[in-house]
Amino acid sequence: MNPMMTTRFESVPSQRQSEEVIEVPALPENVSAVERYKEIIAIATDAAARQRKLDEVRCAELAERIAATQQEIAEVRDRERVVRMGAALHWEQAVEQLWNERWLQMVTPPLPDESVPPRPQSEYNRAMDVAYQALEDSLAKRTLLRRKQKD
Repeated sequence: MNPMMTTRFESVPSQRQSEEVIEVPALPENVSAVERYKEIIAIATDAAARQRKLDEVRCAELAERIAATQQEIAEVRDRERVVRMGAALHWEQAVEQLWNERWLQMVTPPLPDESVPPRPQSEYNRAMDVAYQALEDSLAKRTLLRRKQKD
């Protein structure tokens, strides 16, 4: 292999999570290759066992995070379902109250406007309730001022 070829590649980043450096002890020169091999294998086996323990701890942490995230997703889905049901209920009530207004064509509920800036859901819920209350108030005032029709 050409020694110049190895200089073109960047080093691979370390995959270890700890900063521990494994020292390979220097053996006397008269140690056989077999003994040196056994020593290196023992060090590698020990390092693999320690890494396995670190991996098990990390896996447990990640499993807890996954469980917590799944719980959050379930809660968000439940809140979404409640909001959608509330919006559908407000829409149905508005349609019912405006049913006698022949000039107003009632269509399907409008699609959500996704261009609005993100805010806490409670603000949107409050705005929906306020808008519905304004509709009820305007309809109540209108019936008070309306002339009685002749039978």
